[in-house]
Amino acid sequence: MTRAGTVYGQGLYALAQEEKLEAHILQELQTLDTAFEEEPDFLKLLASANLPKDVRIGILEDSFREKVHPYVLNFLKLLTEKGYIRQFPDCYKAYRAQYNAQMG
Repeated sequence: MTRAGTVYGQGLYALAQEEKLEAHILQELQTLDTAFEEEPDFLKLLASANLPKDVRIGILEDSFREKVHPYVLNFLKLLTEKGYIRQFPDCYKAYRAQYNAQMG
């Protein structure tokens, strides 16, 4: 796992834990991870320097608003804005590892 993936994944877990949403967020991240594996061009599009950030954020809004929890959508936006969206699989792995460690 990358350092960014670990930091961001654990940060999202901490937020989910505060709100008692750990399992719900995990399920959504797992679904997204599978979808991104099946459509790797989507992550490439979100990471593309050829598109302005506001366009990439708009793509996320159009694709996921009301389909995922607002925390997950904001997390995807943050990763896109910071240039870490390609680290999503590592973020998911870090979140899942933290979840498994907490849940035993």
